Amino acid sequence: MRGSGFLAFLTLFSTVGGGFGQRVCQTPDCLMVDSTSSGRALTLFIFVPKQTERFYLEVFDGQDDSPVSEPTTFVLFDPAGEEVLKWKGGVSRGWQAQTVTTDGRWGVWRLSVTGPQPPKDQKGAVREIARNFFIVRTVGAVDLYLKPESVVLARGLRISQPRFGTSEVHQWFLQVPRFTFRVRINFLRQRPDESTQLTVQAPNRILFRSRWGGLGKGSLEFLEIRGSRLAGLWQLTISDVKGIYSFGCEQDLRFFCHPSPLMPEPVPVPIMTHSADDPQGLPARLEITSDQTAQENHIEFTDLWGRGVLYLLPSVRYRVTASRGFEYDRTTSEVAAQTSPVSVQLRRIIDRPTGWYCGDNHCHTVYSDGNDTPIQMARAGFAEGLDWVTITDHGVGPLIQQVLTAHLEALPGNLSGRFLIIPGEEFTTPLYHANIINGTVLDMPTTPLRTLVDRVLAIDSPERPVTLKLNHPRWSGTPKASELALELEKLPLIELWNSPEPETTQVWWELLNRGVRVLAETSTDSHNRKASPLGARRTYVFLGDKPLTAANVVRALRDGPSFLSRGALLLLTVNGRPPGATVSGNSAHVSIEMISARPVTTVRLIADGKVLQSFDLAEETRFKKQVTISLNFRWILAQALWKGDPVPLAMTNPIFVER
Repeated sequence: MRGSGFLAFLTLFSTVGGGFGQRVCQTPDCLMVDSTSSGRALTLFIFVPKQTERFYLEVFDGQDDSPVSEPTTFVLFDPAGEEVLKWKGGVSRGWQAQTVTTDGRWGVWRLSVTGPQPPKDQKGAVREIARNFFIVRTVGAVDLYLKPESVVLARGLRISQPRFGTSEVHQWFLQVPRFTFRVRINFLRQRPDESTQLTVQAPNRILFRSRWGGLGKGSLEFLEIRGSRLAGLWQLTISDVKGIYSFGCEQDLRFFCHPSPLMPEPVPVPIMTHSADDPQGLPARLEITSDQTAQENHIEFTDLWGRGVLYLLPSVRYRVTASRGFEYDRTTSEVAAQTSPVSVQLRRIIDRPTGWYCGDNHCHTVYSDGNDTPIQMARAGFAEGLDWVTITDHGVGPLIQQVLTAHLEALPGNLSGRFLIIPGEEFTTPLYHANIINGTVLDMPTTPLRTLVDRVLAIDSPERPVTLKLNHPRWSGTPKASELALELEKLPLIELWNSPEPETTQVWWELLNRGVRVLAETSTDSHNRKASPLGARRTYVFLGDKPLTAANVVRALRDGPSFLSRGALLLLTVNGRPPGATVSGNSAHVSIEMISARPVTTVRLIADGKVLQSFDLAEETRFKKQVTISLNFRWILAQALWKGDPVPLAMTNPIFVER
């Protein structure tokens, strides 16, 4: 190093807390945040052992590369979530040192970094992206580390080439626990510079050494290592760093900033989730927390057979909450680091009638703007009690390749007769978004919605049914979608509850009143299996004695024997006919049955968009009613509601009336 670079190097090690005799954990030069929604937040963790009384937290914060109205904010939280320190960045090429007294609060602390905000013009518009680059380090007997999730394309950890004169070699140290047989690390380089090299080294051996290259700008690259001898402390070295890159890890691993972590190695604890109906094993969602590790947001999923491994720190008492969607009760158990297996039994609280299946037709993976890999999303869907998941990454034109890649990676999640992965695509344009279910369309983003509907109807066939739904038509990001929908006569499906309500439902009802036979559907639009659980909004379809196949699911979605749910089952028949059917005559016999995991205060019959009959409930979870009505309307459906909530807990598709 020479000149200003050498001076900057000296500055990095001349701090209040520093000194070459103390333990120093330092991130590479340098981390970055910006003012965009995808890059505004960054989280680091600090492990504080029991005996540590104080440590220094230091940030080398470079001057923002453009004017800002609000500088970068750093907030430190203790293991209980209490705010300990908060300060603003923006010091020009200098360290900000903070002394932290632990007061016995040992465990995992969290440092949350929020990016700067650019100034607005006289009209209140933002014309530039504000960025900030910085280095974080700790001095004292603590660990500084990251837990990067799988995501690299849209959000997550981003690192720049050195900005402050230090080395172009970045190093991280991965703690890979026992019983880990597969590690996948995802990469994204903003430019395909082949000089950047990657080396992964386990104790006493090189696992991987390669140059990045061969893929275009913005492509996701990944390294997958399998084996039976993966445990140990790995060293990840990224050398000759150019531009900006991101990396993420599918497994929940810690990336330390020091080659000798103080945090003890986690103990692998086998766990089995099951129910009285499925004693051999049932997949479930596991939320793992403790007084010492609550800041890490640790969530796991048991596999197709209900098996999993918890990696727990010694001397910590954990609380493990198992769940499987709203049809099962949540079960919490206390668990410690131990060698004996843990067994958790789930209790079903809603008995689903025979022949009904449920799924989620809208979710994203790392191949567009999602947080998780395709197989992670698939297995999370099964663990949430779904019978199918449709993978719908954003894709138009050339981007269809990443959509197809996600489909291929998700295929191992299929379990014949028990769980389906259905291929799909969110056709994304500036004016509307539409999900194609059980297929893809290779068109450009200028394609009108009417043309897209015609394309899908043309490829639909008895051998391979394909359908389409208009997504979130009242979302501000698709400002013309609801207007475009009202111009259509052949729209198969419309997505509800994923944009402002009741406005979106009113658009649907207006289409029905115009005589358009469009059916409703709801899904989560999940971009993160942990923060946005799959199946929180789900659609149930009736297959009867037909097998669970993608073709049968699509036919049921298209034909209408279905209902939408956020926590209740709602069955409606008119003269014995289900939703989607057509009835005739002057009067009819109506049957309604509701079973809910949450209290319901009102059940309504809606005809032609108006309340036909309303039944008040005393916060009940079960309801059954039979009434006779006059058939002097076009269509009728049922809703189950909680007082004051514009989004029903359940709503059926309509039964049509032939007049």
